[in-house]
Amino acid sequence: MSADDVTSEPRSVAADIKRKTKEVLQSREHVNNITDILETAQSEEDVVTAASLSALQKIFSTLLGRKEVYRGKLKGLEEETADPKKQYSRWLGQCYMDTLDILLNRLSSHDNSDIKELALLALLKLVMAEGKHPTSKSGGDQSNFPLRLFQLIIDKLMSSEADQSAVIGRFQDYFQYDDIRLFTFVSLHKNLRTVTKEFTRNPPDTYLHNAHTLLSQVQMPGEGDELNSLYVAPTDPDAECRPKQLKEQRRAFSNAWLSFLKNKLPTSLYKQVLLTLDQAVIPHMSSPKLLIDFLTQSYNIGGAISLLALNGLFTLIYKHNLDYPDFFKKLYALFEPSVFHVKYTARFFHLADIFLTSTHIPAYLAAAFIKRLSRLSLSAPVSSLQVVLVLISNLLRRHPNCQVLVHRSGGEGLGSDPYDANEPDPAKCKAMDSSLWEVKSLQAHFHPDVSQAAVLLGKPLAPLETDLSQYLELQTSEMFDKDLTSRSDQVPLEFHVPKGLFGPKDKFQDIWATERPNKKQKTVT
Repeated sequence: MSADDVTSEPRSVAADIKRKTKEVLQSREHVNNITDILETAQSEEDVVTAASLSALQKIFSTLLGRKEVYRGKLKGLEEETADPKKQYSRWLGQCYMDTLDILLNRLSSHDNSDIKELALLALLKLVMAEGKHPTSKSGGDQSNFPLRLFQLIIDKLMSSEADQSAVIGRFQDYFQYDDIRLFTFVSLHKNLRTVTKEFTRNPPDTYLHNAHTLLSQVQMPGEGDELNSLYVAPTDPDAECRPKQLKEQRRAFSNAWLSFLKNKLPTSLYKQVLLTLDQAVIPHMSSPKLLIDFLTQSYNIGGAISLLALNGLFTLIYKHNLDYPDFFKKLYALFEPSVFHVKYTARFFHLADIFLTSTHIPAYLAAAFIKRLSRLSLSAPVSSLQVVLVLISNLLRRHPNCQVLVHRSGGEGLGSDPYDANEPDPAKCKAMDSSLWEVKSLQAHFHPDVSQAAVLLGKPLAPLETDLSQYLELQTSEMFDKDLTSRSDQVPLEFHVPKGLFGPKDKFQDIWATERPNKKQKTVT
């Protein structure tokens, strides 16, 4: 068999499927063609599978519109009934259930992403067809949304074995519809609760990634947005059904997110969630304070997780009046030498600068952070020293009472610093009794930018704060390149400016005469 024959056979089968579909829709005499199409839908040839899935969707969308498909509980085709119409309707109902099984199976387990996408689109068209011709109010209120079928679709998208990010990305296009958005959250919340109970320890990472992908793709409406875009039209277009209520949208959104956050997340996913929590989740929660347990636990983990949890906690404290008295104590504990060697160093110092902006912070607390930063400067890499010094200078501007730390003379001698770096409570570390001798030592730093910044701290500070952002992303390589390209009028080669070829104490002067002899001097012959 030639290559053309191999490729032409699936195409001929696909053409035959289109012919049979047309015959089914034209006359009941050809209704048995549905059985043939159901068989070809099991084919391993993608061309045949695609044609079969499209045909089944087209057939049953039309038959649902004609109300020929039995939509009740099927007890089995062996149940006898004398009415031929009922027999026909029951048989179509069984074929419809087989069609849904095939589409859902292709959505969850097929290797070809195009087939998965085709199965998803076919299922969503059947959702619309069921909604247009409802047997009951599946979605509650005046909504005709077929929640049972939609739940099955969400369950397949939340696979525990396959990465569904590609097909979820295609599903994202439907989130413009308010009912799709609402019932996605409702179905996902139910799925999360069910799956969490099934696994004794924790759901697989693949499942959690799929759930997060779906949650993060949804764009929530704001306060002033109109909610009148529905995928499935309600019985009464003017009625206030659930999808049209922002309160219902936020409640479903909150339930889904809280169910998701109850699971033990992989570290990479954990960080990804914390990065977007304050912007994408908290503003749309029905009660943002419900996130306090998750954020507190994250803050107590330590390391990069604690750094990323800062922003969410800060948002709850300052925008939602959350009472969290240990916030600054925990923030103080994060100022460790390791903070300079994590991926989120720039983000941490940016947030710390924002957190410490308030002038209502007590002087002892501001002094504790200033002294902590000063001590960190002894072990900080050169690229981070300017960030540390700028943050210290900004804190001194905000809290003039702390400037005594700069000008206080040394104590009794080496090792007499009253500051206790091992004290976790900033109120007990005695920072106000100490001095910034660490900054004084940086005035002799080898890098001129660092030494100059340290010198400026010892002088009267200008009233305007220094913009910290220009130093946050500074790298050692950038500082090195800057030094390479800079030009200097005088290049220092020696401590004392030379006045001749040899120095005054150079032994070469006893051997060589470097001056031209006077003509009046007699030469020795």
